[in-house]
Amino acid sequence: MRNVICFACLLVVGAFSQGGAADSEWSFSDHPQPRPWEIDPDQGRFLDPPGQGLLFGAPGCGDRMERAFIVYLETYPDYAETGPRNLLYARWLDYAEASEEWSLPCCLSAPHGYQLRRMLEEPDADVTISYCGRFAGDPETSYDWLAKMHIDVIEHIALKGSVAGLSVYLQLDGKGRVVNLNPDVVYYLKSAILSSDNPTRPDYLFDENDASWRDQPWNRPNLEEELSPERKAFVDEAVARGDLAAVLETTGPCGDTAWRGAD
Repeated sequence: MRNVICFACLLVVGAFSQGGAADSEWSFSDHPQPRPWEIDPDQGRFLDPPGQGLLFGAPGCGDRMERAFIVYLETYPDYAETGPRNLLYARWLDYAEASEEWSLPCCLSAPHGYQLRRMLEEPDADVTISYCGRFAGDPETSYDWLAKMHIDVIEHIALKGSVAGLSVYLQLDGKGRVVNLNPDVVYYLKSAILSSDNPTRPDYLFDENDASWRDQPWNRPNLEEELSPERKAFVDEAVARGDLAAVLETTGPCGDTAWRGAD
């Protein structure tokens, strides 16, 4: 992962040496990734081959990101004229982190949640750090560093603000003894997701009639009670601004988790 990040950085640095004035004029807001219902059937089959679901266990969902980029170029052929292909892909990936086309940020972050869960299931997984919206403890073991890397990526995508990124981050909560998000962080994520008008908003996460979700910490009836009136007002204002960073920067140290099991 570090190699991938470094490679992307080199691509961006190289852009300036190649004269990036033209490609800086491209607006991803004006040219968003097409949603599944906005592409033609052939593109749909190319993007998601019949019988093959999203490979959430593989980085980038396998080659799903590369396929999505090709669909983007087919949708907006003018983008291909704004720079060299490797730079175009790097800039598109940066946009993809915040895209409201749910599969893009999901494929960039969900595989890390999957791999973290699998790692924590290993009997010899020696993880000494914990995470609640901030880290407690310094990485000491190789498992600590792997856990931190996975969590850092998921947090990074969530900070970009997409519904998919926020949803993956929320579902990171409760990963064994390692991840137990503070109640103000959980409250922010739940409120931000439910306030979105994205048609792919995952309302099922909050279905209290669904046994798969009703006992999750974000559906606990006492969640808001864990926030002081002042803290709740602060978080509500952060939700309105889309400012997860403000909540993470001011959340308290990792501590009591008894509220998670309270009736």
